[in-house]
Amino acid sequence: MGAWKQPVKRINTAAKWLTLTACVVASSPAIGAKAPDRLLLTTQEWFPYQYQEDGELKGPGIDAVKCVMKEMKQPYQLTMTKWDKAQLMVEVGSQHGFFLASQNAIRDTYAVFSEPLDEQNWSWVFLSDSTDVGSDKFKEHVEVAALFGSNKWFWLHKQGYKVERKPRSAKAMLDLLLNGEVGAILANDAVIDETIKQQGVSYRAISRKRVKSNPLGVYFSRNFVEKYPQFIDTFNSSAKKCMGSGYAAIN
Repeated sequence: MGAWKQPVKRINTAAKWLTLTACVVASSPAIGAKAPDRLLLTTQEWFPYQYQEDGELKGPGIDAVKCVMKEMKQPYQLTMTKWDKAQLMVEVGSQHGFFLASQNAIRDTYAVFSEPLDEQNWSWVFLSDSTDVGSDKFKEHVEVAALFGSNKWFWLHKQGYKVERKPRSAKAMLDLLLNGEVGAILANDAVIDETIKQQGVSYRAISRKRVKSNPLGVYFSRNFVEKYPQFIDTFNSSAKKCMGSGYAAIN
């Protein structure tokens, strides 16, 4: 296998975009003409899964995607932007896929979910042990929040909770809770734990209740899958090999 080249180029600084392009030099690509010359994937800043540090994209989500691309011998480009925009770019066709994402019915209408590359745990986070997040009274009268555009945000709407705020970062979401603007937040365990630690909040002030666990993968646009019908099978096969090698695991 040839050498990896990973020049990192910052673009559109005001929008905080970061693009990483990796080219795999190989005499005989694993899927040849049955794959794009360069796979375009977009993601969000979502510490600790994927994040920017010193002009580079890092985290287990990035490592997992790199592993699959290396296994497939597939050139690729990663772009980091806001999560709602990342999903829209795939829906309109300017990007081939977005990651790391959990599966839901809305995304299924315009994209195809891959084999898991990681996993996330969802938990309610609140300030009082007496908070009953599952009661009808709570749902009717108490506002809650989740990261805007996330699967958790859509799930809250579907379950009938009052969801009016649109926080775009874990810090903004935690601030809503600590300031008393919402009665509870639905968060990813790994992400909210890092945010609590970074903000210096005492864990004794925080209560939580586990909701469920969800696999995380890549969503590829349906138009892309139709154009390259064998790509998703090859990607999934490579993903299983990478997950089996223990590349990424945040539980």
